[in-house]
Amino acid sequence: MEQYNVTGMSCAACSARVEKAVGKVPGVTACSVSLLTNSMQVTYDEDAASSEAIIAAVKNSGYGASLPQAAGTAAPAVRQDRSSRSQLCRTFWTSSFSSGRLMRFYLGKQQKAHNSANCYWPFRYFSPPFVHNLQCMS
Repeated sequence: MEQYNVTGMSCAACSARVEKAVGKVPGVTACSVSLLTNSMQVTYDEDAASSEAIIAAVKNSGYGASLPQAAGTAAPAVRQDRSSRSQLCRTFWTSSFSSGRLMRFYLGKQQKAHNSANCYWPFRYFSPPFVHNLQCMS
């Protein structure tokens, strides 16, 4: 059994696709992909398959693969993972903020046409009582 690092997976379908691709390599008897640890364990016949063939199968399916590095060397995949995680967080918060403001603006435009006293408050009938007493800021 040999362990590999797999990069580029983001969901269970990705890990299933990698397992299927590696399972088609002649000589591979078992393949187990862990999405949580971005790793893969493969049992294969060394006479029929090689590490290069397994890595090529993973790369042909659209993902990255490599053998684990020695304990003393730095792992660039970890650095890349942290960078992509911070980018994902930044994208999430930006889109959450933007979509909330756009929804409020759109619903407020519709509401203002019907009742200008509520001034962009989209949930007129379900709002707390104090909101109806607020004055428009514009």
